[in-house]
Parts: sequence; C-alpha cells; structure tokens
Amino acid sequence: MAIGVKALGFSFVAHFLGIAGAAMVLVWCIGFRGGLAWEASNKSLIFNIHPVLMLIGLIIIGGQAIMSYKSLPLNKPEKKLIHLVLHAIALILGIIGIYTAFKYHNESSIANLYSLHSWLGIGVIILYGIQALQNMAQRPSL
Repeated sequence: MAIGVKALGFSFVAHFLGIAGAAMVLVWCIGFRGGLAWEASNKSLIFNIHPVLMLIGLIIIGGQAIMSYKSLPLNKPEKKLIHLVLHAIALILGIIGIYTAFKYHNESSIANLYSLHSWLGIGVIILYGIQALQNMAQRPSL
C-alpha cells in the first residue's frame, strides 16, 4: 500500500545525510588520524582509506543506486542501467576498501579476519557482489 509521497523529497534528505557523513569521515581520517596514503611508513594512513571507501562506496553510492531507481524521471531501461552502474561502482570501491584493510594488516604483521567485524564485512561484500551479478543478469537490452 502506497502512502502517496514522492521519493524525490526524501532523496534530498538522504543526499544531505550522505554528504554530511562523508565530510565527517574525511575530517576524522585526515584531520584527526593523519591523512590517507596508499604507501606510507605510518601504516595507519593506509588503513584510513578503508572507512572512507566503505562509506562512500557501499553507503553513499550504493544508496544512490537504490534511490535512483525510484526518484529519476526516466524510462525503466535507463533507470535500470544507472542503477546497475552505480551498484558496480559501489562494489568496486567496497572491494578496494577491503583490500586496504588486508594491505594494512599484512604490512603491520596483524592477523587477518580475527574479528566479527571483518567476517561480517567479507560476508556483506560477497552478498553485495552476488546481488550485483544478479542485477547484471536481469538487465534488459537497450
């Protein structure tokens, strides 16, 4: 049962919250944790990439993919293509984010997959990938 409320208005609130969340995580990682780096003698800078990419990829861009399907005033094939591309970008950023956590652990001689957080994260990225593959299989020809 629909309540008759347009999705576009809610998407503005979600956009604002996503931008605010990304800004806060970037301020935290850059301002309070020393920055971001792919290669560094301070290995914590490598790890700082992980929360940034996970938030921007899976939460913000993944959320955009979900909202785009309902809020864009386009035809169904175009909406599905945008939905698919945004989910693919989110999945790629999520995989890179998990890779940075493994890279940090390996370079810091810390065991991998020792916490519930890490196991749940691997599970989430696997399920997200399965869902993305399912979306690709259902994509109509344009």
